[in-house]
Amino acid sequence: MKTIDSLIRNTISNRNALKETERDRRILSIYEKYPDLRRIDSDISDIRRDTLMKLLDGEIGSEDYISSEERTLLEKRSKFIKDNCISADFDRVGVECEKCGDTGFIKKRGNIRTVCSCMKAELEKAYEEAGLGDFYSVKPSALDESQIKNSSNKRKTARERLDKVMADLLSGKDQSTIIYSDGSSTGKTFLAVCFTKIVINCGFSGAYIKTDDLMETTEDQLDDLRLCDFLVIDDFSGAQTKNYKVRYNLNRILETRILRNLFTLIVTCESPEEAVRDSDERIASKLSRLESI
Repeated sequence: MKTIDSLIRNTISNRNALKETERDRRILSIYEKYPDLRRIDSDISDIRRDTLMKLLDGEIGSEDYISSEERTLLEKRSKFIKDNCISADFDRVGVECEKCGDTGFIKKRGNIRTVCSCMKAELEKAYEEAGLGDFYSVKPSALDESQIKNSSNKRKTARERLDKVMADLLSGKDQSTIIYSDGSSTGKTFLAVCFTKIVINCGFSGAYIKTDDLMETTEDQLDDLRLCDFLVIDDFSGAQTKNYKVRYNLNRILETRILRNLFTLIVTCESPEEAVRDSDERIASKLSRLESI
């Protein structure tokens, strides 16, 4: 699974390579037009190299790191650039996105960071990698109190609990595995998907999978599910654990995540009691110890 961090790092690396190529082309063009500037810059480089060697050999102190000769050349360079109306940034790699400084993330209060709008394509790719490709229309921004219309269901309680999970995740606290139980069509999946997207948007690794899909997971996919920061296992029922592949993979996932204190949300229409009663013995023993909302 490609996480948002890895996708952003790859994009930044590609962008930097293009920016450096453009800078090199720009420098070459300026030097061809102004060979005197090339000579000045070459002399500055020679002096800096010689000064560095003397500094390493102990011939001069750090206070002499910039020599008077270099200062003279720097002043000459600055005047030359100004007199010929050359951009002072011609030999620098520029910043494409002022909002994030080309880091891909915007820092907010405390430890909170969110993916910058310049990485929208990478964010959507991370959602897809996390198993959320079928939920393109679900926007985390829609997660507000107006969405919780039916006060008789558990959605408001689940929202508050997941808010705390997010706070703990941001502060680096150990996490737990939770069973989210409620009736059909009560917004469980919507809530779970929203929070998975929020987690990814904050730079963590998240994944979403339906229990039936555990029958077809590869070893690489299983490793992602075992080790990601935030995992949602949706549409769970105890009867599904009678299937060997589901039982085997689910048991491996839960063993690792419970041991490592990684957050896992098991979403089900069954009551926790029903889920435990109908599950395979090994799964039931784990579920019986879990917090439920």
